[in-house]
Amino acid sequence: MKQETLNIILLLSPLVVGGVIAAMNSDRVNKATEKAEVWTRKTQNKTSLKQGWFSRYIANPVLWIIIKFSDWTDGFTHHGLKNGIRVAATLYLIAAWCFILYSAFVIAVILVIVVVIYYIVFKVLINSNEDVKRGYEKGQSVIKSSTQSRQEDVSDYAGLKGKKIYTGTNWFNEELKGRVDDKGNIYKGTNWFNEEKIGRIDEDGNILEGTNCFNEEKVGRIDRDGYLHKGTNWFNEVKTGRIDEDGTIHKGTNWFNEEKTGRSGN
Repeated sequence: MKQETLNIILLLSPLVVGGVIAAMNSDRVNKATEKAEVWTRKTQNKTSLKQGWFSRYIANPVLWIIIKFSDWTDGFTHHGLKNGIRVAATLYLIAAWCFILYSAFVIAVILVIVVVIYYIVFKVLINSNEDVKRGYEKGQSVIKSSTQSRQEDVSDYAGLKGKKIYTGTNWFNEELKGRVDDKGNIYKGTNWFNEEKIGRIDEDGNILEGTNCFNEEKVGRIDRDGYLHKGTNWFNEVKTGRIDEDGTIHKGTNWFNEEKTGRSGN
């Protein structure tokens, strides 16, 4: 309630000041306002010739409007009324112009803040995407170089636990290449005399390369659906095939390009 009363007083104060001047019609006050008018005209004339942004866009527009309003009220015969209207109108004009400048400043500040926030957000996102991209490319290069350096690794010997691993597309051309025992240990070789342990499949499906727990390292994994993945972690791994429920081993990234390359069975 107090705030509303204060707002009303501020809104009516220029009108009250102008009314008092008009009612008093004092020669002293009238001369003072007329001197102020002369000063305003001279100042506006000088300001209009300046090229600075403050003079052109802030000071000169206000002074120009005051001069035009003074020209319009010159025909008033009652000096007190004329000067009272001029003072009230000038006060309202200055208040309105200050409000416009303040609003423009606030809007400009908000726009700058929004632009800065958008810039920071997009910069962070772009940098994050670049980091992910570089990490992915690095992982791909590691896998590619590893594949080029050797034709196969332990993940190529992955199969069902307790089953042998055969290569070939059918019963006529398949041949034994290794086995996976009941504990998940992976062996390379065609019989008990020439086979050697090269890795193991742990309880989580991770494919580990190495002859014992001290030198083994992850090279891939088998997920719950039987899909084979090569890679050391979730960021650089690549799907390379799958083992179905019957033990058939497929190579390929999806159902459209996969092909049977062997089987895991007795």
